[in-house]
Amino acid sequence: MVGRTFRFLSLIVVLALFCKVSSASETAKTPSITVELKVNDQQVIHNIPDQALTSPLPAKAGKNVVTPDWLLSLPNTTDNYPEIKWLNNAQIVYATPPNMHKKIWSIEIRDVNTNEHHIVGEGAIPLPSPNGQFIAFIKGEKTTKQLWLMDNKGENIKQLSHIENGLGDYFSEFCWSPDSSQIALAHKPFIEFWSKEPQPKTSINIIDIKSGQMNQIVSFEESIRYLSYFPNGDELLFMKERMGSLYKEEEDHEWIQSLNIKNGHLRTLATFDGLQQFLRPICAPNGKKIAFTYDADNPDFNHMPSIGLISNDSKNGDKSPSIKRLTRELKLFSPRWSNDSQHIYVRRDYGAYRQIYTIDVTTGKPTQITKAPLNIESYALSPDGLRLAWIGQDAQDTRILRVASNDGNNVKDLVTISGVSDDMAFSEVREIDWQAPNYPARMRGLLVMPLNYQKDTSYPLIVDIHGGGEGAHIYFIGGILENTPLEWHMWAAKGYAVFVPEFRSSASFGSLAITRDAVQNHDLINCDIKDIEAGIDSLIATGIVDKNRLAAIGHSAGGRRANWLVASSHRFRAVVSKEGWADEWIEIYNRTPSKRIYKMFGGAPWEVPQNYFKNSALFHAKGATTPTLFLMGNPEKGGLDTSDTVNKFYNALKAQEIDTEYVKYNDEGHNFEQPANRRDALERSIRWIDSHMGKR
Repeated sequence: MVGRTFRFLSLIVVLALFCKVSSASETAKTPSITVELKVNDQQVIHNIPDQALTSPLPAKAGKNVVTPDWLLSLPNTTDNYPEIKWLNNAQIVYATPPNMHKKIWSIEIRDVNTNEHHIVGEGAIPLPSPNGQFIAFIKGEKTTKQLWLMDNKGENIKQLSHIENGLGDYFSEFCWSPDSSQIALAHKPFIEFWSKEPQPKTSINIIDIKSGQMNQIVSFEESIRYLSYFPNGDELLFMKERMGSLYKEEEDHEWIQSLNIKNGHLRTLATFDGLQQFLRPICAPNGKKIAFTYDADNPDFNHMPSIGLISNDSKNGDKSPSIKRLTRELKLFSPRWSNDSQHIYVRRDYGAYRQIYTIDVTTGKPTQITKAPLNIESYALSPDGLRLAWIGQDAQDTRILRVASNDGNNVKDLVTISGVSDDMAFSEVREIDWQAPNYPARMRGLLVMPLNYQKDTSYPLIVDIHGGGEGAHIYFIGGILENTPLEWHMWAAKGYAVFVPEFRSSASFGSLAITRDAVQNHDLINCDIKDIEAGIDSLIATGIVDKNRLAAIGHSAGGRRANWLVASSHRFRAVVSKEGWADEWIEIYNRTPSKRIYKMFGGAPWEVPQNYFKNSALFHAKGATTPTLFLMGNPEKGGLDTSDTVNKFYNALKAQEIDTEYVKYNDEGHNFEQPANRRDALERSIRWIDSHMGKR
């Protein structure tokens, strides 16, 4: 049943065998949640591997606290991401982001045995050559971003690419040939995603390291991502993506393909009629198998990626090999092969943190490797395959670089990377879980305790509803400024508890949310809100939260969820909705027709309007009572609400004499970037919540 969508799903029996654990154990067996389903008249039993809760992140004492002014002084940069690689079996190279002490990304080399290190200069996304002699990296931002090269001591730096207007923010990939003589660079000229200009082509270039010469070998109309070499060095492996909305088409398409560099022959290894954005194909060291991540249950979109395997057999000619599905009910990303080609390392989304697992290639058995309260951002195996290194971010915005044996044992902390002074006070952060209505697995999230929390005291609560649509995971970025989790600690310093919930639409807790609540019942947003409210109820039951003082913040799809909360709930004193939308029918009706969206809703808006109205805040605005502040960008600059549904929702609230404000930032898009606007949005939000919660 590989690659098929669950149709006419009915839930027969749900048996939740759950053992609540306060912290992870190195030797504890992983329990599972058994879900018995009837699919296409056949009984199917799925086991959702459970994962122990992480230990709490302790509070830190200090004489200073996180303030709005301090938050606004931080760099607003999300142009790159932390990346860690092994330079050789003893040294690792990684990049650290800007912070209050430095304004640029910088690259550092560290010896894992002696912990000696040195900063080699400005740059991000370092990628060592297989022979360990060179490091390719990205330097610059937006229009100045280019590919650069230095030796393994950080010297002899030179620019490799000279792309007009830079590599941009998206769709640039580079990789080394196995013999370290060449770099393949895939590049698509950057245009804003909201631009009406035609989509440019993507070119794949080969750069000769000795001469520095760059030659284009092929170009595609589609985007190219996850570029890598096959072990033989003759072929490139990549994902090709055609997002229908960018090309004014109804359908999305993804391909896993290979390109022979010498003769230009193109092989199609797998085809997907849907938006499988994180396929990340990677060939095993022995060259026999290719692993990738894809949503086998709902192939229209990557809600819950599983591991797939295909054979790399050139004897098949141009015939695509069959896919072997290796995992079920695990949401997995970033596959890496073990050196013996017997295991696949992956990152799993489950609860508040991303953790590293291994998957047995023969049995599909998962084994958890990391267990700490860290959101793993990047990891890598040493060239000899004996060591594993990773870098992760915690909910106090500290990154920790760790190294261990390849099974996760013998963990050693190499460095703690923080842009915060030692005298800054932070609240305790707990990963929590709770039972949601009509769902087998327990939901999870983060609870940021009020600073200087006093037991047996109930505190006002702010719920930060994260963005991203179906399949999105908790973002460690905060609700208004969106560049740091320290925004949660600003609220905690003001005496609030902060609840950052994960909910079923993330698909972290299994495919049932998509197959039943979204595709069959068309009620996923409402289910998310019920999950959140169940989490709030569990916190009220502990005595930590005052049931009469609740507020919520949401950005993007989190703003959409916050808008539905305003229409469907009456328990909140205040809501801040930033850059969301309030109605599906109007918004989707005005877009390019999309078979993927239509399938999610059971048809086009004019065919099944009731499905679109089901979770429409605008359609259900009558009777709403919650004071709401709307912060919106300009659709001509990339703002999300192209059909002005939020303004219509605002007018519906105002007509009912509900305390509400609508602020439009005409010089901003979806993410606010201008310092004055960021300050205004944050300060307005603070005033709105404080005033309605009875705080000054």
